[in-house]
Amino acid sequence: MSISRYFRVALPEIGYVRAIVEGYDGLAVVRAPDPNRGEIEWLVGDGLEAEAETLVHRLEKEAGLIEIARPADWPC
Repeated sequence: MSISRYFRVALPEIGYVRAIVEGYDGLAVVRAPDPNRGEIEWLVGDGLEAEAETLVHRLEKEAGLIEIARPADWPC
């Protein structure tokens, strides 16, 4: 079962974050339901939580990624 993690990032950085995350085969799928908001979800693959955490720290520095709680108005 995959887990979801939610982040805020500057709109111009969403494509970069998506490319980096999805470049790690099977690590996570990135969703951005509203292209006008800088909120994204990572659906982290089973057993890959530690690797995802390492990448979060890298992208905090490189792209200004900030972890947030699940936005209340996000689609299910």
